[in-house]
Amino acid sequence: MKYRQICDLTVSEVALGCSGFWGNKRFEERKAIRIVREAFELGINYFDTGHNYCNYNAEPRLGRALSEIVASTDRSKLVVSTKAGTIRARPLLSWKEVRTTDHSPEYIERACIQAIKNLGVGYIDIFYLHNFSKESITDELLTRLQRMQRSGMFRLLGINTHRESQMRYAADLNGVFDVVLIDLNVAQLDRIPIIEYMHNAGLSIVAGTVLAQGHLITGKIGHIRRAADLWYLARATLKPESRKLADAARFVRPALASIRSMTPAQAAIAYVLSLPQVSSCVIGTTDLRNLHEVAGSTEKALSSLEVDSILSAFQKQSGRVSA
Repeated sequence: MKYRQICDLTVSEVALGCSGFWGNKRFEERKAIRIVREAFELGINYFDTGHNYCNYNAEPRLGRALSEIVASTDRSKLVVSTKAGTIRARPLLSWKEVRTTDHSPEYIERACIQAIKNLGVGYIDIFYLHNFSKESITDELLTRLQRMQRSGMFRLLGINTHRESQMRYAADLNGVFDVVLIDLNVAQLDRIPIIEYMHNAGLSIVAGTVLAQGHLITGKIGHIRRAADLWYLARATLKPESRKLADAARFVRPALASIRSMTPAQAAIAYVLSLPQVSSCVIGTTDLRNLHEVAGSTEKALSSLEVDSILSAFQKQSGRVSA
């Protein structure tokens, strides 16, 4: 495993995302815990979750998974991040307005206090605001966050967003935030200018959705062998943004599959890690074999010709060059 920096934190290039089906109560907890502990043995020291993830089950589950590691390891060698602001997922169908977020200073502080208890790590390394709007970043909220940070509740303040307008807004706040977690993969390379903009503004970049929700891997979505496969299929097909990602991914899949020196998943991760602005890639999994595969990505590098072939495939699907 190789490591990079997020401000003064040393983080593994591959981080384990502890959400999705990993945090679902239908996924056996002993298997979820084994994933975390095996990840740590492979050199992964960065673990990411969210306060509301998996109906509030993922965060305390990660705490239970980390308990033995925390007991036997220098706490400073672990990097744990969580998020607050979303209180429930937006329903696919609803006949009335449903409140899904709460960015009030009171709620954000309560969520952070509970996260520290749930995770059992004493403090949060990176505390992300989740699913925010510009209007929710009030002076009262920023003042409360500064007080929380000074008191040692968290070390770095981050934003988790998928909208470029919000990325630019966070970058323009002149040093308020330290880190931004965005979805970034080889089907979204049009985001390179905005990550350069954020990086130049002093923000560290963490990449999520690096495998485009599995759409970058031929046969990954739709091949049902276990409950997790059904869950991932539903996530990848029911939401409009997921279907859009699936459509973009089909153009770059052949380029990834053509690389002989690594698997398509490793090639996708290696490309994102080739971007100098990226500090870490967050990958979620419920499979030990897959965990070893993605952790091995940090030992591989794409040639310049392979990088060019992936970029060319993306440019063709985005209409930037003729097909």
